[in-house]
Amino acid sequence: MKNIVWDFDGTIANSYPGMVIAVQESLKNNFDIELSRDTIYKDIKETSIRKYVNELFSDDDHYSQDVAKNVKIFYEDYKLIERKYQDKIQLLPHALQALKYLSDAGDRQFIITHRDESIHEIAKNLEISQFFEEIVSVADNFERKPDSNMLDYLMGKYQLDSDDIYVIGDRKIDIDFGHSINAHTILLDEIGGDYSQEYTIGSLAEIKNII
Repeated sequence: MKNIVWDFDGTIANSYPGMVIAVQESLKNNFDIELSRDTIYKDIKETSIRKYVNELFSDDDHYSQDVAKNVKIFYEDYKLIERKYQDKIQLLPHALQALKYLSDAGDRQFIITHRDESIHEIAKNLEISQFFEEIVSVADNFERKPDSNMLDYLMGKYQLDSDDIYVIGDRKIDIDFGHSINAHTILLDEIGGDYSQEYTIGSLAEIKNII
């Protein structure tokens, strides 16, 4: 039996459009910072949104005096805006087939996400909740990726061995997350970025060639 740890946003489902709009509008509404959607998308694909806005405020003399406060203001508005787009989130191509394939093979599947408790309702609406042994969110007071905290929790609770864990994600932070416990790592990236991942796939249809 293998244990599959999925990222959610950008890996199982295409939720980036709503996330990008929410980042753009929150920055504009609260801080008069104007960035294009293409710029925001490119930047948040490289890191987490929290780290992104932390660095954005830290590098701006006008906002660097109270970064924590500004991040809090940003997120209060961001969450309200992003929720309006959650019903538009769709599974990525071949996601459902990949989840079914792994389930039929008897593998255990988990989601670990930076998304808040909304992930449970989203998974339910997408009709994929049944595929997962557990969904772990930072809303449960865990440390964020790439800290190993959430993986350590799963390993302890389910007695998992890192040799049997495959971490799948679409960003460097997901690959670093897998490396934190020496798990197998799979990057979903059509361009084929190099973050020292073990495997790279351009489509979730390729999962069956690896696991």
